[in-house]
Amino acid sequence: MIAGPRVLAAALLAAAGACTARDTVATSGAADDDLPGYCAGTGPPVLVDGTCSGELAEELFRRAVCGCGSLSFGSDLVTDGFDSRIAPYASGGLGGDVASNQGVDGSQGMDIGGELNVGPEGIEAGPILHVAGDLISGGQLGRPSSEIEVEGAARVAGDVSVASLSVGGTLITRPGAAVSGEITAGAEESAEVSVPPPCRCDDALDVAGVIADHALVNHDAELGLEPDALRDVDGDATLELPCGRFYLDEIGGSTDGTVLVRATGRTALFVGGNISLQQNLDVEIGPDAELDLFVAGSIQVSGRAALGDPDRPRALRIYVASGGSVSVSAGLALAGNLYAPLADLASSAELEVFGALVVNHVNGAATVLVHHDRAVDDAGDACVD
Repeated sequence: MIAGPRVLAAALLAAAGACTARDTVATSGAADDDLPGYCAGTGPPVLVDGTCSGELAEELFRRAVCGCGSLSFGSDLVTDGFDSRIAPYASGGLGGDVASNQGVDGSQGMDIGGELNVGPEGIEAGPILHVAGDLISGGQLGRPSSEIEVEGAARVAGDVSVASLSVGGTLITRPGAAVSGEITAGAEESAEVSVPPPCRCDDALDVAGVIADHALVNHDAELGLEPDALRDVDGDATLELPCGRFYLDEIGGSTDGTVLVRATGRTALFVGGNISLQQNLDVEIGPDAELDLFVAGSIQVSGRAALGDPDRPRALRIYVASGGSVSVSAGLALAGNLYAPLADLASSAELEVFGALVVNHVNGAATVLVHHDRAVDDAGDACVD
């Protein structure tokens, strides 16, 4: 048990601080297990099989929100985009694509700063839907009271029932579709509409397998880190992680306080079980650091969670293997990218995310704001010469 405030990694290894050269490890072949060799590079962490986590992020986080199941919003949904390499977040930037492999239900307003791409259940829009890019629906579109504006083109595989639909480009509906409401478009066509699943969920990444690999091969010994170091936290605790790949059995605690995980280098942390805390959970990313956090179990935080840096959401990637839910009772502030394709994300309070969400289902009872950091689109650049 860890009693009271405590820094688990009090001193960085000299070799771990020597991360100066750009990493050029390819995405095949084993990575260097030697800590000084690993930390001779910079950029995203490299897994033990040689996979650069930047390439994973580039592939998985290209949209603000991706639902492997359905997405439903009891209040407003607003998405936009920015590039954290250029400037801090400012509202209204282009980007912020939203997609679902099943359907989207928005009972209030939805303002999508990019493309809206939805599977066979279609789009049950609320009173107002604005899409800055293209709209693609594998099923029906709208409600009789919906006012929908699409600045790009639109393709709809099902019926259209709206108060009004304005499409800046071409509107394509399937032959024989029922279309009702006031329709205006740059052009209209009738053709079959096919919508492949837009979100990569089933075969994109074996999170549990990645964690199992790193339970066997990691840099815990070089740091003097025990796998059970955060198993039963009493009060406050700080885990400071330099450059390296580290493994913990679980992160758990049943008293008040804050558990702080601070990454100061090219860092990856693999958790073989749950993150289950009565405490608050803070994840800090140093100014030149990056962190990939892999969790085999669920994430349940009874306090609040503040994860990542809103000025650098690209630097934090969280991967969750299990189903169930990602639950933070006292409020979630996420500045990073979350990949949890089997888990649901529910929020009864306003949820603001700087980064990206890939989850099974989103159920937002209050306003959901997602500001997609487009810098993640090039996260794999450091993985090649």
